[in-house]
Amino acid sequence: MYKHFNMGILALIIASAMVSCKPKPTEEPDAPGTHRYTESTEEFCNPERGFFIQQYFTTKDLTEELTVDRVKAARANQEWHYTLYLTSYYMTAYMDGDIAQAALDRLEHNMLALREGGAKCVLRFAYKDNFAPSSAPFDPTPAVVSRHIEQIKPYLQKYADVILCMQAGFIGSWGEWYYTTNFIYQPTKDEDFEPRWKVAEQLFQALPESRQICFRYPALKRRYMRMHSLNENPLDSASAHKGDIRSRWAAHNDAFVSSENDLGTYTAADDRTWHSADTKYVVNGGESCGMYYSALAERAIKQLEDYHITYLNSGYLQAIIEQWKQSGMMPEFRRRMGYRLVLDKAVITPEPKAGQELTVDLSLRNVGFAAPVNPRGVELVLVSAANPADKKVYKQKADPRFWLGGEARNVQLSAMLDAQMQGDYNLYLNLPDTCATLYNRPEFSIRLANENMWEAKTGFNKLATITVK
Repeated sequence: MYKHFNMGILALIIASAMVSCKPKPTEEPDAPGTHRYTESTEEFCNPERGFFIQQYFTTKDLTEELTVDRVKAARANQEWHYTLYLTSYYMTAYMDGDIAQAALDRLEHNMLALREGGAKCVLRFAYKDNFAPSSAPFDPTPAVVSRHIEQIKPYLQKYADVILCMQAGFIGSWGEWYYTTNFIYQPTKDEDFEPRWKVAEQLFQALPESRQICFRYPALKRRYMRMHSLNENPLDSASAHKGDIRSRWAAHNDAFVSSENDLGTYTAADDRTWHSADTKYVVNGGESCGMYYSALAERAIKQLEDYHITYLNSGYLQAIIEQWKQSGMMPEFRRRMGYRLVLDKAVITPEPKAGQELTVDLSLRNVGFAAPVNPRGVELVLVSAANPADKKVYKQKADPRFWLGGEARNVQLSAMLDAQMQGDYNLYLNLPDTCATLYNRPEFSIRLANENMWEAKTGFNKLATITVK
């Protein structure tokens, strides 16, 4: 009865048995001292990033101002978790002379409200908010603009801590450097740009070098660099964050995903490629102003990633905001706007000893669209479990501005433990603001996107409890 048995079937059975008996590959065990963490999908406040509230301040009513309560209420908004304002100051009444002291006092009041309330601003100054012929002139003379920049310089210096970045402003309607009366409309020759370059250079001198200035069109940066015999290539890791004009010349796009070329934002054939590379290392943000096919959420997300968007207007263009909500992708956009740092694991010296070095190797991912853009501290903090007043802070050389959006990174930290240390210590990662006014303010420290790590009272991210012997 077996003489007709199909030998091919028998071979198949034997082969299958051999496959099923093959042992599964085993994962490498974690090294001693390894701690793993769980990524969180929670939306929460983090400084210097996110959707912003747009706030206009005009010379018609100098009593309109920010308050600490308004800023705190915006942080508490459970949909947007606001930590950013776009504060636009329209100085229409001062186009023939100095800015009134009352307007400067309001500027200072608003900065103090931001600082106390736990937020920062994208700062812009302009003169007109439309381009109707009847509204001309759209800006004052270069001499008046220069005087106004000198007037606000002390405030830029004093309150740089609550300025995420400054938009160049001053020239043209909305301060966008296009519809202008006194700075040569649609310049073409090199000499046509000189009045604009003087404004740019004065702004870079007025604002502390820790802060960047955003210009409306990539072509402006490329032309300035070319005209001044500077490197016109996009920034890279070697040239970024040097404090010079090239590394501080940032971007804003007020026609984001609004047409094929974003309404003239991109003019040269390679502008988009150039801009994508440059914005890895400078801040970029703005708003949308037209419903175009690229504004659809599934298309917009690629441009959010490609151009490393740190901030966008939550209220404009409303049709686009609503489409993003209806798509179901808005929670992801809110979470990923700017940076979002996830810690996967830390390898910590397994048996730390007093008087010896403690090492902490972090495996981080930035799942956001952009890197943090301003100077940011990195610290290991050890707090005694028995005596919380016993706190040791170890400053590190790591620079979060190079933790680029969409990339993973290993960060090596260390601390030389004091000889007298002994017992259990809670080990934290602290990413504080470097400005002295904000350094001890937890609202201005970066929160990691992990579960059960954040301590709101201190602004620390807990890594582990270790025992020092």
